[in-house]
Amino acid sequence: MRPRALIFSASLLAALSSRAGDLSLEARVDSGRWMRGASISPRKGEAIALRVAPRPDATIRWYRIYADLSRYYKNANHPWEPSPYAWVGWGKIPYLREELRSLRGRWEINPLDASGRVLRGEELEPHPVKAPHYVEDVGTFWFQAEVEAGGAISSSPGLERSDHRGLSPQVFRISIREGEGYLSYLTSFFNVPGLFGSVPHQSYNYIGVDCADVLMAARARWMGKPLERDFNVASLVEELPRAATVQLRQGAPDRALSIGKDVQPGDLLAVRYTGARQFQHVGAFYSDGNANGLLDADDLVLHAGPEALHLSRLGEGAFDGEVAILRPERGRPPGR
Repeated sequence: MRPRALIFSASLLAALSSRAGDLSLEARVDSGRWMRGASISPRKGEAIALRVAPRPDATIRWYRIYADLSRYYKNANHPWEPSPYAWVGWGKIPYLREELRSLRGRWEINPLDASGRVLRGEELEPHPVKAPHYVEDVGTFWFQAEVEAGGAISSSPGLERSDHRGLSPQVFRISIREGEGYLSYLTSFFNVPGLFGSVPHQSYNYIGVDCADVLMAARARWMGKPLERDFNVASLVEELPRAATVQLRQGAPDRALSIGKDVQPGDLLAVRYTGARQFQHVGAFYSDGNANGLLDADDLVLHAGPEALHLSRLGEGAFDGEVAILRPERGRPPGR
């Protein structure tokens, strides 16, 4: 059961919103300069620091904000539902807030523990970090600071900034990635809820993603460009160059494909399930799981939908069917 203090009613959110957003956070990555903004995207292993300008006779508290990953959400019907792909309205994603009590009173903090995992509290039960596909050291994490002085409370943007599309992009976000390449930027979308029929505002701003939009939002982030349109699996198959087509059964291809030539890390795998009229799911080939140089059931794919982004072995069956291996070009976004 969740603590009563953390269940946000409409009246409490209204009260919070009267002073919310008037507190500014600054962030620094490694020994770089302090920056004021709503997000940072460090590489895994880089040092992170957050701070708020000290105020006399005031107390500061730091909070984590979590999206509920224990279930998945939709703006449109899933392919297996009646009226597939029909818009059904904005999916409502619940959020939870938890104080990091060990940081109370600190005007400058390191949000990572000694192992590089993002700090968490102990108040919520069941705790959001126990949800399927939650990742502790890579992905997206939201923070809020709150300062109390003379009975008045001010804070950085938080839950009260949610609207019909989800959490506001003004809520401070740390999106940690594994490195510099496309797949590394894709890993920064761990901990973002699965949201079928996500729109560009939601996918690009790490609010909610489906299988196609997360791949193209990550690519836009990697290329330093905005995400200007929606994507679906069929449009990716139509617009992107195809390196090969293969049938997979229990993750095993019907012919030998070499990794590095026929399929490469970062290629997209789109699947048309047996009996389906169109391609219905897509993910990014991540790695040669058993290092044998051949595509097989032990190889790993990064994909979202209907759940949050996660790694799966091909042998788990999510890509069994006719698979189109697509190879995006860095300099030519689809549709241009």
